[in-house]
Amino acid sequence: MTIQTQLELNAAQSCIYTRTNIRRAYQDFDDSEIAGIYVRADDCIVVRRDGTEQTYSRSLIKAAYSSYTHRLKDFFSYLGPNYRGPSVWHHNAYILFKGWYYSHALGHLTSNAKLQSHWADKFIHLSDPAKVTTLLQSDQTDLGHLVAPDGMRLPNRAINLDGELDDNEEQQPVFGEPTCSCGSFQRQFNNLSSFQEEIQGFRPWCIHLTWFNKYRELLCKRTEVRNASPSGTPEKCVAWWYAPPSDHTSDGRFLLLHTKSGAQAPLSHWRTYKPNEVFTQHDAWTLFFNMMEAGYTPFPGTSLPQLKSAVKNQ
Repeated sequence: MTIQTQLELNAAQSCIYTRTNIRRAYQDFDDSEIAGIYVRADDCIVVRRDGTEQTYSRSLIKAAYSSYTHRLKDFFSYLGPNYRGPSVWHHNAYILFKGWYYSHALGHLTSNAKLQSHWADKFIHLSDPAKVTTLLQSDQTDLGHLVAPDGMRLPNRAINLDGELDDNEEQQPVFGEPTCSCGSFQRQFNNLSSFQEEIQGFRPWCIHLTWFNKYRELLCKRTEVRNASPSGTPEKCVAWWYAPPSDHTSDGRFLLLHTKSGAQAPLSHWRTYKPNEVFTQHDAWTLFFNMMEAGYTPFPGTSLPQLKSAVKNQ
């Protein structure tokens, strides 16, 4: 008789083979009465409190984990005050705010949102990544993350031309890979070899890098559409507004008006986009790219004062 050994999970496996990831891979998974989760050969073993075992495919759970860490959150999830996108910082990195302002109707009154407004233009005066990360992610702040989608570049140390070279002196490294200060990314980075043993071709990733890249794609597309106008000023325009949800269990409302008379056209030249449909934050990415594919340039409605009364009547 062959005895099959159940192996305790290492740091990477403990992130991958969790109750939530098994449930993502198997929607009918019962996550109650679990005594332990182990791996054995190609299987993930779930041991129940009554001593029974159930086996699940490790490959399916790994796929669920990868999909989850690469998922795209809604457009407003990582915007700062006044729809502020990622803010340029030092070393090829950016400040990515959490969307406290847009989490609910009173989000702008939360202490996190107020701290974001206070610090939004001050981070540039700090050059130490550790200090910035601590300020962004402390238990008292939770303002956002420090992200470097193209890799963080640290300055080379100054060379003393009058001194002697010290081969033991630590060099400032240059990071060529995407990085994020969030806990999920750092766990992957700090246990990289274990993750790479578990998932072939693994590279650390997180939802913040996914969102950043999508936002950058949106900005590039917007510039392309805007510059394509023969007159240099776009005539096909969309104005958008967002009303955050009244509580954490409902959705917000995403409103759009469109015109072919330019962004400064009077209110009478604008029409509500699909007035019989209700759009939420979950529709924003799709609507933005659809309108730009049709040649329309999006503008925040708050930047067009002549349209202010249109929102009040909605």
